Amino acid sequence: MTSETSSGIEEWQQRPPFIKAQNGKEPGMWAAIFHKSDLAFTRGHQWLDFYNQSEKQQAHHLPCKVSCSYCHAPIMDEGRNVLLLFPGLIEPESGLAKGGKGTGTVRQAFEPSCHIFYSQRMVDIRDGKPKWAGMNDSSDLIEE
Repeated sequence: MTSETSSGIEEWQQRPPFIKAQNGKEPGMWAAIFHKSDLAFTRGHQWLDFYNQSEKQQAHHLPCKVSCSYCHAPIMDEGRNVLLLFPGLIEPESGLAKGGKGTGTVRQAFEPSCHIFYSQRMVDIRDGKPKWAGMNDSSDLIEE
């Protein structure tokens, strides 16, 4: 038996670990995938650590995981042609508006256009965006 709040959300969705959370506590991952040529590090890469999972060694051999060398927080996954970046790590004052994205927030600049690997989801997301079973444009669309 389930009970719903006045907003239509079931009661269990309001309790941990399902409550709306920030900083990686949600049962999903907010990530942006884009071409490597669309990103530039303005202060070099000396504060980044690289880890190649297949070789199990700290090396900048692609594909690799990229983290902060100071706190070791994951920043992105780097592939041969694309990056999977965690937009929540971008500071609002990072000059995003100067880069042609307008005056919006980081969340607005990286608003998801679709959901990938939705067939493996842990929770349903009803937001009207396309939901792909695997990668977008190369897998089946899943109805909302």
